Amino acid sequence: MENRYPLFAGGRILKKEALWDLRDYAYESWQLYYADYTDGVIRGCRIRVEGTNLVIGKGIIKCGNFIYLLKEEAEVPFTAENKLVALKAEFEEKAGSPDYLAYDVKFFLDDVVERKKNQIELCRFHLRTGSVLRDTYKNFYDMRTEYDTVNLLHATVAGRGGERIHPAVLLRFAEEMQICGRKEEADRAFCYELLSSEGEVETMLVMAYLEDKGVDAKSQYQNRESIVRELMDILNSGSTKPYCGEKKKVIYVE
Repeated sequence: MENRYPLFAGGRILKKEALWDLRDYAYESWQLYYADYTDGVIRGCRIRVEGTNLVIGKGIIKCGNFIYLLKEEAEVPFTAENKLVALKAEFEEKAGSPDYLAYDVKFFLDDVVERKKNQIELCRFHLRTGSVLRDTYKNFYDMRTEYDTVNLLHATVAGRGGERIHPAVLLRFAEEMQICGRKEEADRAFCYELLSSEGEVETMLVMAYLEDKGVDAKSQYQNRESIVRELMDILNSGSTKPYCGEKKKVIYVE
């Protein structure tokens, strides 16, 4: 099997075959590198609120075995609709021209949270009339707030063998675990991995951590809500601080 790499030097003729080699190498290496990933956000695509717009940051997304590079930020306007809506990305292969294929991505809000085959979810929220949508969180528990808050728990994040939990969620868990008391060796090792990778870990690592903590994680592998609840319980049970995670029967004073 031959692999050709063009050599550029003075006095040589640039042939079309050399350009084809560059094209194929760049495109196919991306496809091969992420071949065993599920559809979803691979990197980036951070969501932030600016006024009445949701801003989707630059990033990399996989859908239908094609890797989409988002080289520019995108904005989606929103209003208070008093109902749950999901920010989705929808992908489509377009005819383009005889010279190329065009792969299009469209961002929009949908009050049907279930995804179609060519869609992924970036976040969801339920914004009430007169309220302001926020993308910041008071603590780990606050990431599950039902109203007026950008919820990342159901975001479609690509992973090997299965979708991952959003890195921002796991990173917040690690940050709060660092300030909690009574940490065990499993807690320290897991938090170190999350902090060093900025939350970019496979779900199997989270499952292994939960099993180390005595949780029957296998039955909850496909249920991210259950996984996050277990992480919250771990914060609660191991905390000696008043604001680590969701403290049961504690009143939060603003």
